[in-house]
Amino acid sequence: MNHSVARLFADTLDHYFSPYARKLSQSTHLIALRDGFQLSMPFVFIGCVFVPLIFPLTAAASMSGTSSALWWESLSRTLQPVLLPMYQITLGLVALIISFGVSASLAKQYRLPERLSGLTGCLSFLMLSGFSTMNTQELYYLGGGGIFTALVAGIYSVEIIHLFVRKNWYIHMPEDVPLITAQGFKLIVPIFVVFLTLSLFNIILKHSVGVHFPQLIETLFKPLILASDSLAAVIISILVCQLLWFVGIHGSIIVTGIMNPFWMTNLLVNQTAIETGGQIPPHIYTASFWDFFLLIGGVGSTLPLVYLALKSRSNHMKSVGKVALLPAIFNINEPILFGFPIIMNPVFILPFICVPILNATIAWYLTSVGVLDRIVMMLPWTVPAPIGAAWAANGSIVNVLMVLFAIFNSYCLYLPFFRAHEKIVLAQQEQMASGRRQRS
Repeated sequence: MNHSVARLFADTLDHYFSPYARKLSQSTHLIALRDGFQLSMPFVFIGCVFVPLIFPLTAAASMSGTSSALWWESLSRTLQPVLLPMYQITLGLVALIISFGVSASLAKQYRLPERLSGLTGCLSFLMLSGFSTMNTQELYYLGGGGIFTALVAGIYSVEIIHLFVRKNWYIHMPEDVPLITAQGFKLIVPIFVVFLTLSLFNIILKHSVGVHFPQLIETLFKPLILASDSLAAVIISILVCQLLWFVGIHGSIIVTGIMNPFWMTNLLVNQTAIETGGQIPPHIYTASFWDFFLLIGGVGSTLPLVYLALKSRSNHMKSVGKVALLPAIFNINEPILFGFPIIMNPVFILPFICVPILNATIAWYLTSVGVLDRIVMMLPWTVPAPIGAAWAANGSIVNVLMVLFAIFNSYCLYLPFFRAHEKIVLAQQEQMASGRRQRS
């Protein structure tokens, strides 16, 4: 891309796209969704981390018939009574946890009692789910199947509380009453209204369509969930993320805030598939697919740039490479984004967008045809990419090879743009050195 054209594109992007993106990133409801999922992450990680032992799949299959496989299966049978309840109580109740997190976060932004609002969101979710009449088969709505219901219930309950508090429609207590007691009485009326309206809504919904809200959402959202697990969804989310980062906005926060409900749903469906045994997990696009195939070394798959910087003829770029090396191993690349810089640097706009898209397309097609193993667990995004890609797919060696190929591919694609940027930096350094010599 011609340098002047790239600069014009960058300026246009910053002028027209940035204001809307910044406004979206500051949305109270998007922040509440993000906080709700972040609150659930420790429990999700605990539920996922022992999946290879609870449901030995890839690792055992690759050692089929060997003494190692028999030892692995024996260890699994021994530890399953201890580990399985941890898996069931975390992932099995993830929607309940998310409903608390979303409600508490939204309440905090509205300056409402966080704990009481969070508990109200939890109970509103149980009520909206029809929990009191659920049979055993419907209890999975407390987990991945109820995530969207949890979001609706959490936001609705806090918005009602916020409305009542803003209008002063609540019980006022004397100032000498303890704070926790005063807050409890303050929320009695709005909580009653929340529960009453949800109960009436359930009766009307059950009478008119014959199902509770989670089943209705599952039916209505099924096309959207299927669309979210497509190559088009992968490319669009990468494109939005990269464009936002390029103009200095944390695109990952916006994209993950929108995609987390879909990613979590896809992940839990995959885990249900491996629980039954012998069934191929149906979904490809999950949080770990995003973290370990697309963000190698950080957003934009910039890990190879650290190596190139360390080998650079520019002292400035070498310094950036030294500072960025350790964070990049753990998928943190702010030193590269701001140190080169990549942000608002027209030299890097093309590879910064195209490298993760190309890696994602290759990983998607190889996964869809069965070459790569599908993701069945969620791990912290700071796990180094090759380890995370293998671990998240229940011990997949081929996923490690895919990450190594993606690193090599990123290196080849970034190299000519890095050289062009290096020439500019060296020329600037020479000009500055020449100016100092003339002044002296």
